[in-house]
Amino acid sequence: MRISTIAKWIGALACAAALAGCGGDKKENQPGTPVSEAAIAGTISLDAAVKDKAGKTPLLMIIASSSSDPKQPAVIVKRVAEASFPYSYKLTAEDITLVGTNFAGKMYVSARIDPAGMVGPPQPGALEGVYAKNPVPVGSANIDIVINKAY
Repeated sequence: MRISTIAKWIGALACAAALAGCGGDKKENQPGTPVSEAAIAGTISLDAAVKDKAGKTPLLMIIASSSSDPKQPAVIVKRVAEASFPYSYKLTAEDITLVGTNFAGKMYVSARIDPAGMVGPPQPGALEGVYAKNPVPVGSANIDIVINKAY
């Protein structure tokens, strides 16, 4: 073989190896294949008993905390203006609001509509729902919450 032919083969093999190393041929990168992600996702709905108290343009807050104590700061407080229900949500590390914390382990997830948009213990006028099987591991889906409590 000529040196130029050998060089072409070496270049082609190096290119193929580089693509394989980048995941170019890995099954998990194919369309339609689920990807494991550090997220908590589900749907939030309003119970019929509190639906009229939510208002026409509610400020929905989706809260993830490492503690069940509402006096402890939440890791994530995702605010959604003018939410409509049912509302599909997804929490990820990009939603962290408490600086210096991680979105890992198990989280207590709740949803609240608060007229003042305040976090912390619920105040009069607030509506709340808590996931019944809290805490949930980060990476969970179908964490559905029904807002069913009025304060």
